[in-house]
Amino acid sequence: MDTLNASSQSLIDVLEVAGTIAFAVSGAMAATRHQLDWFGVVVLGVIVAVGGGTIRAMLLGDPAAWIEDWWPLAVAAASAAAVIPLSRYVGKDFDSWAAVLSADAVGLAVFTVVGADAALLDGAPAGIAVVLGVVSGIAGGILRDVLVGDPPAVFTGQVYALAAAVGGVLYVGMLRTEVDPTLALWAPIAVIFGLRMVALRRDWSVPKVS
Repeated sequence: MDTLNASSQSLIDVLEVAGTIAFAVSGAMAATRHQLDWFGVVVLGVIVAVGGGTIRAMLLGDPAAWIEDWWPLAVAAASAAAVIPLSRYVGKDFDSWAAVLSADAVGLAVFTVVGADAALLDGAPAGIAVVLGVVSGIAGGILRDVLVGDPPAVFTGQVYALAAAVGGVLYVGMLRTEVDPTLALWAPIAVIFGLRMVALRRDWSVPKVS
């Protein structure tokens, strides 16, 4: 089994909505930390939410999902806009950076798996599917960091792309071994999210070139 069955593909659709919301929130929270105006908050949230999928689609020669269907833009914009009153309500005591990292970890985990699955459905070989899954997972965060002037996490030694790669390999490998489709979906997501959050908590990092 190299792809999921129909019921599991429906779950992929749900996960894609969840990942869109998570990445939109991470982009919007980063924008509020840098004191962008409300328009900038929404725009950055949308860019982060759809950026990875757009780049993956371009590499596969497909149109981006939001070109054919409006829902990713609408969900991303609404999620980002909701952050504006929320950030004012919770006040200065709220750890906005922790919220950015947590939301980003959810988006990273979900979109890595969603991206790898989309690549497999498009006929990509297993190795390429893993690569495109990683691209889907990390591209939004890179765009977010670059646009607000922060060093991209993927280039600063953080366990970021590595976590996505581990999850991507696990996902494709589990499909090849024909395990339960639900497990094939949730296990890689849990591994990516868990690895990313543990790495942040314990300050794990990829060795830098000396």
